[in-house]
Amino acid sequence: MPFPVRYFRHDLMTKNKQRNWRRFLAGCLVAVVVLGLVIAATVLLTGSPDSSASRTPLASGISLEEWLAGSLSPKSFNGTWITGNEILYRDEIGNLLIYNVTSRKPRKILDSTNNVLILSFDYQLSADRKYLLLAINYQKLYRHTYLANYKIVNLDTLSESSLPGNDSVFLQLASWAPRGNALVYVYQNNIYYRPEAEVAVDYQITDTGVVGTVYNGVPDWVYEEEVFGSNKALWFSPSGNKLAFGYFDDSQTPIITIPFYGYPGSMSFQYTTAISIHYPKSGTTNPTVKLFYVDLEKVIQGNTNLTEIEHPNKLSTEERILSAVAFPTDNLVYATWMNRVQNRAYFHFCYVHGHLPNCTTALTHIESHGWVEQFEPPMFSDDGDTFLTILPKKQHDGSYWRHAVAITNVSSTTPRKTALTSGRFVVTEIVSWDQKKSYLYYLATTEEESAVQHLYRISTKGTSDRKPKCLTCGIVRETDRNRCLYNTAKFSTDHSNYVLTCAGPGVPDISIYNRNSTKMLTWEANEAVSEIIAEKSQPVVRRFKVPVPGGFEARVRLLIPPNADLSGATKYPMLIFVYGGPDSYQVTEKFDVDWGTYLVTNKSIIYATIDGRGSGLMDNGMLFAGYRNLGTVEIADQINVTRYLQDKLPFIDRTRTAIWGWSYGGYATGMTLAMDYHGVFKCGMSVAPVTDWALYDSIYTERFMGLPSDNLHGYEQGQLLNKVDNIKTKMYYLIHGTLDDNVHYQQSLLLAKVLEQKDILFRQQTYTDEDHGIAQSRAHLYHSLENFLDECYEAS
Repeated sequence: MPFPVRYFRHDLMTKNKQRNWRRFLAGCLVAVVVLGLVIAATVLLTGSPDSSASRTPLASGISLEEWLAGSLSPKSFNGTWITGNEILYRDEIGNLLIYNVTSRKPRKILDSTNNVLILSFDYQLSADRKYLLLAINYQKLYRHTYLANYKIVNLDTLSESSLPGNDSVFLQLASWAPRGNALVYVYQNNIYYRPEAEVAVDYQITDTGVVGTVYNGVPDWVYEEEVFGSNKALWFSPSGNKLAFGYFDDSQTPIITIPFYGYPGSMSFQYTTAISIHYPKSGTTNPTVKLFYVDLEKVIQGNTNLTEIEHPNKLSTEERILSAVAFPTDNLVYATWMNRVQNRAYFHFCYVHGHLPNCTTALTHIESHGWVEQFEPPMFSDDGDTFLTILPKKQHDGSYWRHAVAITNVSSTTPRKTALTSGRFVVTEIVSWDQKKSYLYYLATTEEESAVQHLYRISTKGTSDRKPKCLTCGIVRETDRNRCLYNTAKFSTDHSNYVLTCAGPGVPDISIYNRNSTKMLTWEANEAVSEIIAEKSQPVVRRFKVPVPGGFEARVRLLIPPNADLSGATKYPMLIFVYGGPDSYQVTEKFDVDWGTYLVTNKSIIYATIDGRGSGLMDNGMLFAGYRNLGTVEIADQINVTRYLQDKLPFIDRTRTAIWGWSYGGYATGMTLAMDYHGVFKCGMSVAPVTDWALYDSIYTERFMGLPSDNLHGYEQGQLLNKVDNIKTKMYYLIHGTLDDNVHYQQSLLLAKVLEQKDILFRQQTYTDEDHGIAQSRAHLYHSLENFLDECYEAS
């Protein structure tokens, strides 16, 4: 997807051109006013910054250098549960240890002085705990994929060996089996199996792989980016005796060619190098996808016959997407299949204990006025006959909200669907299912506030009297006694213990709890970050709910300069940070220190985010408000809510209001300036923007827009390139990296071409050989953004 809002941490529209756009925005604004909007503000920090009388001398704000260096970034959980009470982790010194949360004792399994461990960037422990698999010499491919050398370390003898046996071989993936010390790896798009770690006998499972074109066990570009979010497309059965894997054939998928300019002064780059990627754009040919499985016990005996897992019959005559796979039992392969535009999902079960798979579709989910979000496999019972997933459920007021659902009797002809949760809130994740205790653990927002996320437990027994228990509602941080309002959790393998991250609003801390919700220990208090933050001036945080057309409410978060005079005697410039993509969200209680924090505490700029229609964490009506019409309602809400804030909050300087965003946010920034006919915004900054959704990848774009062939109006109206005239009245900054494999530099060059042809002045910044994240030039990027923002505000 375009650069997700989680980075600061997952693309087209309908109706009639500029005249209708003016009517559309004006109508939305009138609707907002008619609703008689009243801001319901929640002051999240103590103190009353409403007048100059409350102002006191301030500590210094965070510096840009501190933020860029990462010294204000809290540590996240650095371990992996390997049993019910043991965590594999690496300490600050670099030792690799196993920590027993019951005895509270660590055991070192590899010393930090080990040469391979020093060089490694990833580690895996074999199921029998006899070996470590260490990845070294990282070579990035795309967002999630990379090449690496792999070393196997015998933990008894500390002897080392290369996988597959040559230090110079770069693999795309290597992974242990769930039992013993067998492993699989992918080399040049083919899968290999090794039954024993130190016995260098490898079995080649596939021979169809073609570098850059045909992939086995690893995803191609679009499946990596938009479906799996991972470099892995293979799945072991619980015993490790069978393996399922994805097959992706890009031979018919068009190619995008991206130039690599090279290194300054190097004679090796007298000429640019072309990087070619099979990249399906909207309406073009998608990769051919198949799902196979192989019996590894037969492979050892010389039988490498592959069996294809068939897709649902209802997708036989149309293009399809493989969105999730699991191997819940040794005889059951599960797959979620979708149609190309992703408004139908099929929960497909294939029993593989016989000669040929016996497949059935246990559940079909259809969204007639939206899309389907099924990119994670369900959670299965031990026998595979029941699974839990998240689906929209109708509530008493007629609205649909995402809730936990149980599907039972999967193997029968009449599976049963039962909602486990209900209410006007969103279940964001099913975290764990303790089948012995009959408890489901899940994360969810609250009916009162979508910005809050708590951990809940609910019985999977019973029916109407089923009531959830909030496990985090009363938890406070030990260091500052602030309540934990945004929580995440990871459960141990037997569900007996869990890691709880209190992720906000204060500096996150991480603790270990048992299944009775009794705290056992603090894993990470992030004291260093807390000490730095305590010495800095902090923004005042205010959250608002602003009604918007359709009976919905936009969520607004303001970061206000500390000790600001809110009487209106002093006017403060405001910068809107927008993402705006479907099902994204920015307004939460999660702790965050970012560029906005720097601007607020050093330059007295109000920094705001707005989650309008199309954003997540609300009901499906709000989520699907812009379906097949991207670039309409989400843009209108940015403009109209900002204008309303200017009208109602006397301390906002309406002559110095700007907007900026990255990727989808860069697109939203450009569209906002183009559609702002009332002078709400003075200037805008777009980083790596989409400018024409017909140029973006098929799986993301068609999910929200359908095909260009059946929604041409939507594609045309969602296009920034054909509506730039109003940007002439603004100051505009366009930024992009030339090596962006996600949102291609082509998008910004075409926008620049249109602006130039229309004699519209703008500033443009190109980052040579930088990808979508512009990671190597981050200081220059933010200094440049700040410089432009200064010019914008000074010109008012």
